[in-house]
Amino acid sequence: MSKERARRRAEREAEAERAAGLRARQAEVAAKRQTRRDVVARAVPAWRPRSGPGGLLVAKRRRMLGLLAVGFFFVQFVCWVSTPDWGVRSAVLLVSLFALPVVAVLTPSR
Repeated sequence: MSKERARRRAEREAEAERAAGLRARQAEVAAKRQTRRDVVARAVPAWRPRSGPGGLLVAKRRRMLGLLAVGFFFVQFVCWVSTPDWGVRSAVLLVSLFALPVVAVLTPSR
């Protein structure tokens, strides 16, 4: 009976040792990642992790503005590829720049 208990205790200790090694490796990786983030934050003063108000409405607004930006660049790309005339390209850019804030205001935020 005591041999069985000794064997089980040895297994538990070995498993605990493996788990501790895994936690140590994960902590090391997390420390390296944080060090890299700190270096980037010091090197690029304007870059900061996103903080401030969060929530569903802010995320929805951010997603909507991102889609508007993608749409704007898509229109510009299609115009650039399909039209060789610089006048038309300039006109589309100008109209798009004036229309973008209007579309951003008029988009439903449901």
